Amino acid sequence: MATLLRFPAKVIRAQIIEHHVRTAGYRGCVCFSCGNASAALRGRGLYVVDVSPSGMLAATRWWQPEEIKRCWHDLFDATSGHLPAYLMARIAEAYRAHLGALSDTIYDVPTGSGETIICLRWAYPGTNFRPVVDDTPATARHPQAPLLRVAGALADSAWARKVEGLGGDRKEDV
Repeated sequence: MATLLRFPAKVIRAQIIEHHVRTAGYRGCVCFSCGNASAALRGRGLYVVDVSPSGMLAATRWWQPEEIKRCWHDLFDATSGHLPAYLMARIAEAYRAHLGALSDTIYDVPTGSGETIICLRWAYPGTNFRPVVDDTPATARHPQAPLLRVAGALADSAWARKVEGLGGDRKEDV
């Protein structure tokens, strides 16, 4: 039996991104998301171009990092699944600091872009994480997301097992 792992991943992620954006001198960021990642970044006081169902703009497809950079060259791309490895490593450290030691069990992780499960895998290399999805925007699978293959390779079981009722549309859950 697996345990559904719930923690404020997007809030923790936003803290790391905020520090990077301010230290690097960006004037803000652009974030394609279901709305949760954008809201967490706004909650940190950042200027955010929110491309989401409830944001300033709405996308009809997954945009690749190069396309986002071409349109918003002066903003940091904070889209889930587009972060550089060094930021994901910092997020992994922050996840471990927040969660502490994990028990020897299988953890189901609500997964959209694959970024959270990769960070968890880096933070806990010996732990069994299993990506799961449901029908909410936060955990919808986007085949064009650049990290999906990496997330699938690092997961300990089949990718995108569907679990009903993840409730991934709540900000604190994904």
